[in-house]
Amino acid sequence: MTRTYKWGILGPGKIAHRFADAVRNVPGSSIYAVASRDQLRAEEFAAKYSARVVYESYRSLVEDPAVDIVYIATPHSFHEAQTLLCLEHKKPVLCEKPMTVNYASALKMVQAARANNTFLMEAMWTRFMPATLKVLELVQAGAIGDVKCVRGDFGDQFAFDPTSRVYDLKLGAGSVLDIGIYPLFLILLLLGKPDQITSVGHLAETGADDLASALLYYNSGKIGSMLSSNIVHTPIAAEVIGTEGTLSLHPFWYETKTISLHKFNEPPVQIDVGYSGNGFEFQIQEVLACLDRGAKESTLMPLDFTLLLSQTMDEICRQVGVAYTPQPPNWC
Repeated sequence: MTRTYKWGILGPGKIAHRFADAVRNVPGSSIYAVASRDQLRAEEFAAKYSARVVYESYRSLVEDPAVDIVYIATPHSFHEAQTLLCLEHKKPVLCEKPMTVNYASALKMVQAARANNTFLMEAMWTRFMPATLKVLELVQAGAIGDVKCVRGDFGDQFAFDPTSRVYDLKLGAGSVLDIGIYPLFLILLLLGKPDQITSVGHLAETGADDLASALLYYNSGKIGSMLSSNIVHTPIAAEVIGTEGTLSLHPFWYETKTISLHKFNEPPVQIDVGYSGNGFEFQIQEVLACLDRGAKESTLMPLDFTLLLSQTMDEICRQVGVAYTPQPPNWC
């Protein structure tokens, strides 16, 4: 690390607190500025994480020359306009997952990043976790033979509030985009682009999906299976099943510290992948490494993968009956 990068935070909500807490544990990284339409909320956030500057508008933060990189932590439907604003000002961006609410919107963001020759990455923090890296290592080493099935779930229970980010379509609500993205990420990471997708789900009164399931089929004979929900708790576990064994990622699998390798006809072996911090540190380290070497995207979480993830969620949402529209630029 050759310098200390100063982060600007758009939206001091729950996820931003987790991110800022992780920044404290990453050398060469500091919270410099925060912007929110709620001035008191921004000031409280700034005081907690020693940010030097508070802005009442997102644009003001983006136009601050002292900001080295922007972390976008606002609701999904605001991501496109805010990311485009940053990229137009040549500000590198780490955008909270999902990148945005549909493929067309994500494509605009990716094209803008490439046109402006500016760094952009989706904050799919699970990609950089020790458990994910270990699973990839074991699969590539042939520890479970040829992978045939990947399955995962993520379900939590939220009280119905039509104005909340969980249920309001204007905020990009719905279980697929918010938490179904985790098992979908794992499936696509290990199996690649599917040849066929079959999805079913249930819609809340607002039109947001509160329960969804999808099967991803591959002409090679592989299958991916995901379940997401805002109305029931699920085990939040994941499995990678091969011709010679199974890798089990223990609950909560997306941030697990233990994996089980179960070779057929052998007792399972538990693998410790423990870490310190809250887990966001690894994606922050990846971003700083990219900036240090002048990379415009991560090789571990490339923009083409983000587009594939967005395209896959688009098709699932289409079949379930969910449609989103990004917020206009005046939300900046």
